Amino acid sequence: MIKNKKKLIFRAVILILVIFFMNSEVFSVVFANGAGGGYEDPGGGKTNFAIIKENYIIETYIEKGGGYFLNAFSSILSFSNRIEMKNLEGFDSEEIQMMLDSAINNIISAKDTYYILIQIAQDTPYDPEIISKLRIFYYQYFMIEYSLNSEIFKEVEGYLKNGDITGTFIRIYNSFIKIEGLLLAIKYELSLNKMPTLSKIWEINEIASNTLTFGQYITRIFYAI
Repeated sequence: MIKNKKKLIFRAVILILVIFFMNSEVFSVVFANGAGGGYEDPGGGKTNFAIIKENYIIETYIEKGGGYFLNAFSSILSFSNRIEMKNLEGFDSEEIQMMLDSAINNIISAKDTYYILIQIAQDTPYDPEIISKLRIFYYQYFMIEYSLNSEIFKEVEGYLKNGDITGTFIRIYNSFIKIEGLLLAIKYELSLNKMPTLSKIWEINEIASNTLTFGQYITRIFYAI
């Protein structure tokens, strides 16, 4: 009875996460979104940040990459849950492999999307007005006001205060590479019928969580300006 109840709760949580992650309106306010407003329109005009256009190429890639990453993180959490509950509910290797493959496929898609995003961003001039706002933004007050993680926020500040928006994309891209490497290492361990080492599970959750927070802080700052 208790076991079935836990399974129902777990499935309900996953369903909520899937709905949350698959909603395009959510994507537009969660992970590094708004940063596209810091660039001049590749088509020749300037972006109205208050109304991010669907065809605005940089913001579109940010949204696509964020969507893939959130899906990957959802699969990582599902995988972690099964590891956490294995002593109580057993270990379904086929289910675990499906979750792991989903996480790998999505993080690869996120990485590939951000690679293209970085190439486009490096070839696109910044919007001087937005860069000026980023340089004078009240970072310290903002961090204290919203009780943000100081270590991660200071890292975001280091990029944006210096007008290095593209640098935040590169930082996120490098995190995706680390996550992919850990996922592949875990997949290899499972292929040998070994339980993945706890250190890898801890590390992958920490990197994914910190990356999500990093991206959310970028969004919050761009919405604030």
